[in-house]
Amino acid sequence: MKTQKVNFIALVALVIGIVTMSFSINSNNDLTFYYDSEDVSEGAFANPNNWEEGPSEHLCGTGETKPCEISAGSESELQQKLLGLNNESVLSISDNTRM
Repeated sequence: MKTQKVNFIALVALVIGIVTMSFSINSNNDLTFYYDSEDVSEGAFANPNNWEEGPSEHLCGTGETKPCEISAGSESELQQKLLGLNNESVLSISDNTRM
């Protein structure tokens, strides 16, 4: 009887863990921000004022190397992601880039 009780408690703990994990995985509500500037000077890619919420209105396409889109949970999270980065670093964290 004691073994069954221990197994039951372990099973309940496992189910609670799985349910909790499934909510965590499905709660990824990241927003998409796109780079909306022609500025390619050093530091421009990390300027939050050069980013707009929503998918890019244009295909990322080709041209000068620029970031296209970045995902973040909010505008303040985007600012934190960009803080202190140089252009090359922003390109490396971008979801996609123009090249």
